[in-house]
Formats: sequence, C-alpha cells, structure tokens
Amino acid sequence: MDTDQEKTKKTEEQLDVYEKLRRRVTKTLSEMHEKINTETISQAMEKALKEITELGEHSKESVNEAGNTLKKDISSTIGYGKSKIDEVAADSKKHFNHWRNKGGALWQDIAAEAEYYKELSRDKGGSLLLHITKGLAEWSHNVSERLGTSLIYKTGEITHGGEFRCTSCEGKIHLKKPGRLPPCPKCRNTEFRRS
Repeated sequence: MDTDQEKTKKTEEQLDVYEKLRRRVTKTLSEMHEKINTETISQAMEKALKEITELGEHSKESVNEAGNTLKKDISSTIGYGKSKIDEVAADSKKHFNHWRNKGGALWQDIAAEAEYYKELSRDKGGSLLLHITKGLAEWSHNVSERLGTSLIYKTGEITHGGEFRCTSCEGKIHLKKPGRLPPCPKCRNTEFRRS
C-alpha cells in the first residue's frame, strides 16, 4: 500500500470514529436538558469514548484522537458562543440559526434536537440551547486548561466543520461537514481560528 492510500485510509477511519463519537455525545447532551453542566458533559464524553473503544472497531489511538478533536471543536465553538449567552436569552432564534449554519455538524445535530423540543414547547428550543451553551462554556474552559488545548487549527486537522478564519490574511474556509482543514485558499497559510 502506498503512502497516499495509507493516509486516505487513516483519514477515513478518523472521520468514522469522530462521527460515531460526535453522534453519541450529541444524543446524550440532548437527553440531559437542564442537567447539563461540566460534570455531566465530561461524563457524556467519557461514556461515548468508552463505548466506542469497547466496540473494538477502531484503534484506541484513533478513538483518543477523535476525542481530543471533538473536545477542541466544542471548546472553539463555545469560545465564540459564550460571549453571546445574554443575547441568546434575548434573541435565541437568531443565534440558534447562526450556530446551526456556521458551527458544523455538531451544532446541526444539537439544533435538530432543540427544534424537536421547541415544537413541544415554544420555550424549550431556546432553553435547551441556553443550558447547553452555559454547560459547555464551563466544561470547555476546564478542558482547555487541563489538556493545554490550543484553539488554533492547523491544515490537515480533522474538525466537525464550520467556518474558520486564516490567522494570516483573514481569508475564510467553510466546511459543511466533518473533514480535514485545507490550507488557506488565499495565502496558503496553515493556521486558523474558528470565526
């Protein structure tokens, strides 16, 4: 097998395990409603990592890499969102749609769950999003400190998607689904921040 085929196979495995992990964490978070806090989010993440590892379909290394990537994605998305919590409470629909459209697959899944609950009660969608945002903001602060996670993304890293801004030229990349970040299309720089 040549190097390109090995890289492609590894990328496919990493994306597969990332998607499984993301879906499990999203499902658990959507079931928690008002109980979302640092502890329950950590438990949801650890439970999902353990379940996927126990299935034995992926290497422990791939599962751990996917876990670290998902933690980084959540932290970087919340980094943008936590400054908006007060606005979300006042105008949740506007920000709900913004995060769903720019945050990638993770937020699209959460948004779909929140929309379901919003149909049951006009307040539930905004309430669920507010609880998720507050809980994830606390959790991501702890994770970033504990892991020393930089919220800078580099070309080749896997992410759940969303919008990224080049640290050099401010060019934008929008990934509609999980995948690897390409170099900046304007200046070929390899570092990005979530925008």
